[in-house]
Amino acid sequence: TVSSSSLTLPGASGAGRKASARKQTYWQSVANIGRQVAEALEYAHKQGILHRDVKPSNLLLDLRGTVWVTDFGLAKVAGAGVENITPTGDILGTLRYMPPEAFEGQSDARSDVYSLGLTLYELLAMRPAFPEKERNKLIKHVANGEPVPLDKARRDVPRDLVTIVQKSVAREPARRYASA
Repeated sequence: TVSSSSLTLPGASGAGRKASARKQTYWQSVANIGRQVAEALEYAHKQGILHRDVKPSNLLLDLRGTVWVTDFGLAKVAGAGVENITPTGDILGTLRYMPPEAFEGQSDARSDVYSLGLTLYELLAMRPAFPEKERNKLIKHVANGEPVPLDKARRDVPRDLVTIVQKSVAREPARRYASA
């Protein structure tokens, strides 16, 4: 387990990219945030690190538009032969953004993809995918339910973004993107 919660990874900084002369739409801005976070998570995953707590408050956006993925306090080293010091049944992370398999003590890169998908859902729908406030109801819905499809929650989200988010938040890990 990575013990430092202050470790940060940059999203794609755009180094070498020219700033666009035209202003981005809100949808393009959210897509750009998602791309940067996915690139940062993919980098961490290739280093054998799972974040396990991707959520809006762990993403910092600087004045240049760079997204920084922060708070690796719940991160763990992934891979064969690595002892999992978190016992099955321990709930770690922020309930609202946890993948269903986390309730069984399971996680892999697709778990971080799921949490990123829920984060993007919230940015696009302008509300959480799981809006329950009462803890037990929230746990039940996150563990066993599915969010309202994004295109039903917000009809004006571009279809490509809906497709990406819906695949990212599939209940079954095998139906999600295999990597960030």
